[in-house]
Amino acid sequence: MHIFWVNVILFLIVFFKFLFDAELVRRNHVSDAKKNCKYLVKGKIYQPPHTFDDDTWDLFIESLTKAADENPKYELHRFVVLTLKVLFLRISELSHRDYYTPFFNHFRLDSSGEGWVLNVIGKGKKERLVTVPDSYIDNVLSRYRSSLGLTPLPRIDEDSPMLPSRKTGAPLHQDSLNNVVEEAFDLVIKELVKTNRKQQALFIAGASSHWLRHTGATQALDESNETMLAEELGHASVKTTVEVYVAPAHRDRVRKGSTRKL
Repeated sequence: MHIFWVNVILFLIVFFKFLFDAELVRRNHVSDAKKNCKYLVKGKIYQPPHTFDDDTWDLFIESLTKAADENPKYELHRFVVLTLKVLFLRISELSHRDYYTPFFNHFRLDSSGEGWVLNVIGKGKKERLVTVPDSYIDNVLSRYRSSLGLTPLPRIDEDSPMLPSRKTGAPLHQDSLNNVVEEAFDLVIKELVKTNRKQQALFIAGASSHWLRHTGATQALDESNETMLAEELGHASVKTTVEVYVAPAHRDRVRKGSTRKL
């Protein structure tokens, strides 16, 4: 209920600001209502990002690989889920949009020769380069391309869409990719139910594609500094990355609070 009323107030603030700017009202009355709203709790506590633990993520890889081995249609599901997690992508960044289509040649060997990168257009149409692990090239990208009848590695002049429809070959929109991720999660849930791990199954049932991005970023904290991770995630400020994934102020307060004397 609290979240509902917060969203209502945010909507009204934006609406009355529009009316005020258009000189249709003399003041923004929402500020008065906000002060007197009994449902609105002030302040904000730290909420860690939703992630999958290592055992659950291993089960994702195992279940999706098994499904793809048995039925080639699940190669797409395996590729999408592993790409979102390993490359820290939002699902929109893999989707076809009016102004952008992800192509295979957006993967390329970096000019430094040190490794592969992926060119991404993210939120606000901001362009960035995401580093690509060698293990991903060998075990995810090459396998997926081979399932499509393509060479293991993309050519620089190749213009094949990264996520084509099996029926039409047209690049997939976000709604279609949401369905792919949901079907992939269902595969993992079925494996958990089979082995009587119903609590884990319920946990995944409440997850979204964004959990994959959070999981990859959280795991990468041991290998990257905050500045590098912010660039990978496409955060406009390192502060966002630190507050969401590192949360040093919160952890320090909890650590010191645990040692207070009686």
